[in-house]
Amino acid sequence: MDGKLRVRLSVFFICILIAVALWGMIKLTKEYQVPLKFSINLTELPDDRVLVSNPDSIITLTLKAKGLDLYSRMLNQKKNTITLSLRNMRLIRSGNLYSGYLRTSRLNGVISGQLPGGVELVGIEPDTLRFEFERSVRKKVAVIPDVKLDFARQYQLYDSIRIEPDSIYITGRKEILDTIAFLRTKYTAFQNLRENITGYLILKTPAVWPPVQLARDSVKMELVVEKFTEATIEVLVSMKAGERSQAYRTFPEKVTLTCRVAMRDYNRVDPGLFVASIDPAASDVSGNNRLPVEIIRAPSFAKVIRIEPEKVEYLLLQ
Repeated sequence: MDGKLRVRLSVFFICILIAVALWGMIKLTKEYQVPLKFSINLTELPDDRVLVSNPDSIITLTLKAKGLDLYSRMLNQKKNTITLSLRNMRLIRSGNLYSGYLRTSRLNGVISGQLPGGVELVGIEPDTLRFEFERSVRKKVAVIPDVKLDFARQYQLYDSIRIEPDSIYITGRKEILDTIAFLRTKYTAFQNLRENITGYLILKTPAVWPPVQLARDSVKMELVVEKFTEATIEVLVSMKAGERSQAYRTFPEKVTLTCRVAMRDYNRVDPGLFVASIDPAASDVSGNNRLPVEIIRAPSFAKVIRIEPEKVEYLLLQ
């Protein structure tokens, strides 16, 4: 192909592109009338009622606008939403159901006010929106925090996670509420903890239909974090209560307990707060006079992590 032919072909294709662009611009500046689907977002539902049926959750709006405006609406149909208030809806009771209706011909102003400038509302389908409700009920359920705690070295949670409030009211259809025993918070992870934390956890709304309403969307959480250390004490070994009428002796007489305790409670550790015991009845079964030591009483602020020795010998005295 010689140079002159290549130039001619290039000029030809450029002319084609210019013509297509001009044609597109002319089309996009013309007015068109197109039906588009919109989802309905309902607000201000009747008091003490729960929506159980909404067969008309989608409406079709016939819009008039320039081609460019309509083209952008068609590309973004996921964002096509109209908000309607049911505050003044009259309900008609039939058994346990309450029915309500909205005439779309009376919603022109409400819907037009939510459309962008340059877009004219021509028609709405269907002509009537129908809704069915039941009387709602209320139930109190516990809140369970869904958190992951990762502590810095030697640090731990001093007490249990505190949630306020620890239970909330939920409102909805009775059949749905009967299946909900508790609510969880959204998963939250805390890393390298070494200080107290106070914050809020978002509640997860149960994935049910009809949806339930929560009295609040979050709860306050408090984490008390403390540095821990180990404390070592010696405690006398005793026999369980049923054997104390008979004299006995253990070898050794004391065991050493290693406890994990918060720094703030270190000076509270006292041997009198612990009871280490053996059960001679276990030797009647095993025939062994070396019995494991059990810790049957310990203060809540100390956790026994090691007993030395773990077993002791005993002798009943005549």
